Amino acid sequence: MVESEAEQVAREAVAFAGDDLPDVIDRLAAFSDPTRLELLIAIHAAPGAPVKSLAAATGLAPNTVTQSLVSLRGAGLVTNTRDGRLSRWQLSDSAAHALLHHLGAPHSALHPPH
Repeated sequence: MVESEAEQVAREAVAFAGDDLPDVIDRLAAFSDPTRLELLIAIHAAPGAPVKSLAAATGLAPNTVTQSLVSLRGAGLVTNTRDGRLSRWQLSDSAAHALLHHLGAPHSALHPPH
């Protein structure tokens, strides 16, 4: 049986993406979880917000926010910087940032339209 050009191209694309698929799946999983998606939207609007502010904005318990942020950091979507006793969070993945825009995440005075 002769493989069609479309099959060959599709097979090569899947093989090329193969090594990166686990990372892509982890990143996309964050967008399917309501808690993590809310946090991504909040961080998009207020980059540098600490856990206490993110908890107040989302109505989530600080411990839930912290656990979710650790998961988001593990997926490579956010990073944090220390500011005294505070840990300030920001997006670290440009593709995630673009996807948030595509999903309609709002801009703010802290993150103006670009």
